[in-house]
Amino acid sequence: MKLDQDDVTRICQRVVDHDLDTGLVADQFEISRRRVQQLAKQYRDSGEIPQLETPGRNAYAEYPEDLEERILELRQRLGAGAVAIAHVLRVRDDLSIAHNRVHAILEEYDHVTDNPNKQGRRRPWVRFERQYAGVTAHMDWYTNKQGQQVLAVEDDASRRVFDMIEIDASSASQSVALLDRVREEWEATVPILEVITDHGSEFINTHQDERPCLDHEFERYLDEHEITHTLCKVGRPQSNGKIERFFQTYDKHRWRFGTLDEFLTFYNEERPHMSLDWDELETPADAFDRLLPSPQDDFDDPLATEVSSDE
Repeated sequence: MKLDQDDVTRICQRVVDHDLDTGLVADQFEISRRRVQQLAKQYRDSGEIPQLETPGRNAYAEYPEDLEERILELRQRLGAGAVAIAHVLRVRDDLSIAHNRVHAILEEYDHVTDNPNKQGRRRPWVRFERQYAGVTAHMDWYTNKQGQQVLAVEDDASRRVFDMIEIDASSASQSVALLDRVREEWEATVPILEVITDHGSEFINTHQDERPCLDHEFERYLDEHEITHTLCKVGRPQSNGKIERFFQTYDKHRWRFGTLDEFLTFYNEERPHMSLDWDELETPADAFDRLLPSPQDDFDDPLATEVSSDE
């Protein structure tokens, strides 16, 4: 039984003041006889009822006067939630603060939206990613809230989005054009050796099982440039989960920026990414530079994979 302060008072009075047997009192309160004896001894020695310690942190903590301004500035600049803002304050400002304190301030200023579909993770999330930046790219088409078709090319290792477009209609030719533009810009840094896509008609001939289908513009382009085409398993979008997650961020923040280039600068260079070096507030652009292969690296297996787990 968990004791409260009133229980402690009654135990001490019954044993010390009324001389009841400690075993009897222990049975009455469903605790050990040893615990009753400890409380009674403290009462006899000090003449005062022992006080239970209050678990947890101090009732209040010292915060800077501009705490709210810092939190609201980070909310406006990063569009981040309480967990991310609290982490930035701890790392950047060396400020000891719990995310529930940040959440309370965001809630006070109506910056909190409950998600009824959010559930706790039932098992550890295992993440597979390339060891080097630039060698594997994810591509996917997405329909935004304005009905536009959006295509992005994202680096697997660093989460950097090389480029993206917003157009009226998706097509294989647009997929080729964007990938070719990315390769032209980044090929000197590191060659793209693999592209991961779903089974959309913009990426494969859906009427043919044999790959590659050289009659299909995108498949032919990959074959001509010796780029491995890895297809997600049917019905398992998490195979391309990194870019699926990027589109959630796109949906949440794109409206804040006048142009797509401004949004990409924010995503790649300003907003820390939780799946990267979170303790260093690393952005996708930072991670890309860190994960680029150097001449000293053993590049015999450029598509080497690292496995990590979020416990």
